[in-house]
This record gives sequence, C-alpha cells and structure tokens, in this order.
Amino acid sequence: MSEGLTIFGKTVFETLFIDYRIMVVVAIISIFLFLVGMYIQLSKWGRGIPEGATEPSGAFGALKLIIGAMFAKGIGKFLEVLILDVAFQRRTFRRRKLEWFMHILIFWGWVGLLILTIVAAGAEFYGPFIKNAGPEYFIGVWQSLEGLNDMFGYMLVAGIVIAIVRRLFFKGTDIQARYAEVDWILVIGLLIVVVTGFYAQDIRVAADVERAIISDYPPGFFNNFTVLFHEVFTLLFCVAYLPFSKYLHIMATPLILLVNKGGE
Repeated sequence: MSEGLTIFGKTVFETLFIDYRIMVVVAIISIFLFLVGMYIQLSKWGRGIPEGATEPSGAFGALKLIIGAMFAKGIGKFLEVLILDVAFQRRTFRRRKLEWFMHILIFWGWVGLLILTIVAAGAEFYGPFIKNAGPEYFIGVWQSLEGLNDMFGYMLVAGIVIAIVRRLFFKGTDIQARYAEVDWILVIGLLIVVVTGFYAQDIRVAADVERAIISDYPPGFFNNFTVLFHEVFTLLFCVAYLPFSKYLHIMATPLILLVNKGGE
C-alpha cells in the first residue's frame, strides 16, 4: 500500500483513493495528449482564417491571433461577451429556451466540476507547502466541496438526459434536435464519468475512507476497482480525449464567441 509521495520533506497524496503512482502516470499521459491535441487544433484553426488575412505562423501564431481578436474592442467588450454570451448564453436563451437550459446544465456542470478539481488539487499542495499543515487540511477542503461536487454532478446528468430525450423523442417538433448530430461516444462517456463518480463516492462513504488518510483505509479497499476505474477513465476521457472529440466545442464555442465579439 502506498503511503503518499514525499517531496522536499513534505508528504502529498496522503488521502488519495488510488495509488498516486497510477494517478500521476495517467495524469501526465492525459495532459500530454491534451496539449498535443490542442496544438493540432490550433494549427487547423490557423489554416482556416479568412481569405486575404495575414496567415499566422503555426499553432502559436493562431493562438496569438485569437487572443488579439478577443481584446480588439477592449476589456469591456471582452467581459460583456464572456459573461453574457459565454457564461449565460444569452443568444441561445433568446431563441430556444429548452436548448439554453440543456446547455447551461452541461456547460456549468462540466466547468463546475473542473473548477472544484483544480481547487482540490491546489489544496493538496497548499496544505503541506504553504500552511505547513497535515492531511487534515486537504480532508477539510474535500469535505467543504462535497455539496458543490454533488450539485454540479447532478446538473451534468440532467443536461445529458435532456440532450438524449430531446434528440430521440422530439425530432419531429424540434428543428434543432432534428438536424443535430449526436456524439454518442461523448454522451455515453460523460454518463460513465458521473455514474461511476457517484457510485465511487458511495463506496468511499460506506468504507469510511472519504475523510481518512491512506494508512487508515480498511484492508481490501485501496485501489478498489470501481474507484480506480472512475479516476483513470475520467482523466483519459475528460482531458486526453477532449481535443479529439466534439467535446472540444465546450472550449471552441466560447472562443468563437469571444473572437466574434458575440456575433449575431
């Protein structure tokens, strides 16, 4: 059984539900694939600029062009589009209320879980290195995030269910649903993430390890297959797979809106 990773005399990953060596390796692979995928996508975007425009040099040139376009009309316009068009999707709200509700659930469910994951990862290192605290600090942070994790998880599930029902049963009356392509890999993958996540959480609670350090885990729990599968699959699907799927539109659409200053 792993007892955590020691870095400069400080121990991290003392409360993980899987071996930190597995998590670190999978995380590195996932981040590497994500960066490669984003580089490929940026290169494609750079080749798709309007005719007559100055072609950017490679992926980094495209990124520079995108950032410049987003702030072309100043920080005020950027914030207006970011808040109203990206965060609250006002254009979709004006046209199709059910689609807006579905997008809000999926977008904020995914973004919320991502933010909470980043906060938890930060707390893992902030406790021992900044506050000079033991594992109880991370355990406290994890406990404080439980309610929000559940809320964003349920939002994501509800949004996915609406998307499935809308496309399967309302094609005849909903024009957008009729012609929408369903990325079933994405839908099924997200369902696996959230369902196994809730199930893994129940397993942790039942085993009383949700707020425990690794040395206190009961025999047979550490690297429980369901918990291990959830953690590894989530990293691979939500990070590594993102740039290579339609899932990328969660990032691409906000960028398009910001570049076009909201558009019509």
